[in-house]
Amino acid sequence: MVNDELILKVQSLYASIEAVAGSDMSKFSPTIIKDANRIGFHQDWSGHLSEADRTNYLHSLISNIAGLEYHLYKWADHNDRDKTIVKNTFKNSKALQIIHDLWNAEKHANSLRESKSGLWPILKETNSYMQLTTKPKKWSSVGLTFNANGTPKILGDGSAEVIISGNVVNKEGDSIGDLHKIALDAVAAWESVLRDFDMMIE
Repeated sequence: MVNDELILKVQSLYASIEAVAGSDMSKFSPTIIKDANRIGFHQDWSGHLSEADRTNYLHSLISNIAGLEYHLYKWADHNDRDKTIVKNTFKNSKALQIIHDLWNAEKHANSLRESKSGLWPILKETNSYMQLTTKPKKWSSVGLTFNANGTPKILGDGSAEVIISGNVVNKEGDSIGDLHKIALDAVAAWESVLRDFDMMIE
């Protein structure tokens, strides 16, 4: 039962990661600007998502990352494994600490009583952006163009994703970093725990 709970929690985490990274370019048709003499496109990568939509996706991701900590502790308890692996991973991961703070900030209307990261982070200015990535080999390329109706078309052997993210700032309003990058670092930290527990889940 505890194993099933952890598996479902990890699967939910991966689902929330996939939800904020879209590779279906047909969803990102631009606004066409056309008059008698010219035709152009305006592309903002929003995919017609509102601020509320983006915020909902991001807080689901934050919650799934932060909440996994307690599921890992419970699994370790029931399987006679070393819980300090979870504790030390959290202690040594600034990304996990930031995500935990953002989780608490959401629950307490951005009024944190303490900050695990010491940065007092707040999620601000959600956005969507195109991310082009080459393959990890010597000769790899990726590019972007548009077809006749303005739909993005990817060139080369690399990948392209439209990322839903946001700017994480401290209480003074200074930027801490991009939420998507912080989240991926935090997920990598939990994956190291899952490997230690022989619980990597596809």
